[in-house]
This record gives sequence, structure tokens and C-alpha cells, in this order.
Amino acid sequence: MRKITTSLLLSLAALQANASTFQWGQEISGAPDSGVGTRFATSTVAISLPLERADRGTESLTSDVSLELTEFRWEGANAAEGEYIWLSVPIKYRQKRTGSTEFHLMAEPGVMTDLDAVGTENLNLNVEVSGRTYTGRTTFWQYGIVVDRKFGDRKPRPLLALATKLTSDTEMWLGFPRSNIQTRWSQEFSTYARFYPDGGYWKEEVDDLTPAKVTTVSYTNWRMGVGAEFRWRNGVWLNAEIGQLRNRTIRATDSTGVEVSADPAENGYWQLGASLRF
Repeated sequence: MRKITTSLLLSLAALQANASTFQWGQEISGAPDSGVGTRFATSTVAISLPLERADRGTESLTSDVSLELTEFRWEGANAAEGEYIWLSVPIKYRQKRTGSTEFHLMAEPGVMTDLDAVGTENLNLNVEVSGRTYTGRTTFWQYGIVVDRKFGDRKPRPLLALATKLTSDTEMWLGFPRSNIQTRWSQEFSTYARFYPDGGYWKEEVDDLTPAKVTTVSYTNWRMGVGAEFRWRNGVWLNAEIGQLRNRTIRATDSTGVEVSADPAENGYWQLGASLRF
């Protein structure tokens, strides 16, 4: 993780003129409530760069390239010992249908791998199809279907949210699977509280098995956190977030070919980030 993290940081510096976001996060290690292992935590580094921004009439299209690297620190378990990559291209499309309704589509094709397993089973597609109905100038309902590997699987789930401005400076997004309340105290500083899924789903090759076998690593995790962001200089923004981890489960295949799992305790986490806004 350290070598790849350094490489990502150097890449961010080299691409600063075009960079979108960079995040580095750590979970606090602790003993699982149940299952295999003595301690568990993860480390994550993510970088996202813009590809395209286009607006035409009532339609808009955006695309990015995103790289996320995850490392599990699962002590006492001979499983999930690699470095896991999610390389994807999120594409977002929006169409204004009438004066009060919009259609939204997000498609995120990508590859989930430990760099040993490379095949069609490593391909994945996150999808979110939804509509918005505005009931006021700053209030709308959003509803639809979402398939997101952040849940730790590839199952479809409903999406439902209410977005509104509580005050002139406070915006609320309340719903499933994400909720967020953000207050802008000035043009350079804001704070927020949020609740969202942040697990993952990967394919890996267990080399210790003969023959080697491609298996699944699944991590379920919900984050409840508070954070702040401020403009450091020009278009560079810095971000920090802390919080607690809820409803966590890790599943993977060990070196003997047996699937093992654990339910990590509700420990804390922290996350630092930077973004360049054009």
C-alpha cells in the first residue's frame, strides 16, 4: 500500500492542473465482534480525474476516470491479504423532461481485481437509474434503482431521497442509500454530516490453491461521519472527515479454499482529501 500510495501522490502532483479529487482514509483497527481473526481494519486511497463535461439544451453528460486501492489489515486470518483495485469510468447523464421532472442515469463500468485475477469475471457495472420531481425551486424527490458494489455485492436496491434547503445556507439530502446535511458558513468553508455505504466487492486469485482459484472478497460497511471542507488557495479545496463504522462484515477465501468471515466491531475511521475545482 505504501509504495502505491506514494505513486498516486506523485501522479496527483504531476496532474494537478487536471485533477478532480484525491482521498486517503484509514479505519481504526479493532477486534471483531465475531468470526475469524484477532483485529481488522482497512486502508483506502482513491483518485478521480475528469474526462468530459458537456451540456446541450436540456441534457448534460459528465465522465471521469477513477482509481481506488484498498488494503485489508485482517490479523489472524489467512485471507484478503492482497491489494485490491477498482478502476472505473463513471458516466452521468441528466435530461430535463418537463419544468418539474428530470431523468438521471449513472453507469460506471470498471474492473475489480487484485492484479492476479484478470478476466471477464473481474468486470463490473454500477448502475443508478432515477427520476426527480421538483415540488419547489429548491426541493425535489428522487426515486429509482441502484446497483452499487459499495454494498459489498451486486444486488439491485431501491433509491429514495428528499432534497431541500433547510435554510439559505443549509442543504439536506435525506434518504436511502445516502443521507447528507451540509451547511456553508462562507464561500470558503462548509461542514457536513452524512451516512452512506462504503464497502466493496472484488475478485481475487488465491495462488496457494492448486490449481489457483478466482474467488470473491466482499466487505459490507456503513459510515456515519462528520466533516469539513475549506478552500486553501485558488481552486484547491481540502477536506477532513471522521466518524463511526456500522454493520460491518468481511468475507473472503483463505489459502485452504475455505470461505471465512468476520463481523468487525463498530470502530472509528478518518479520511483526508483534496480537490481541484475549475
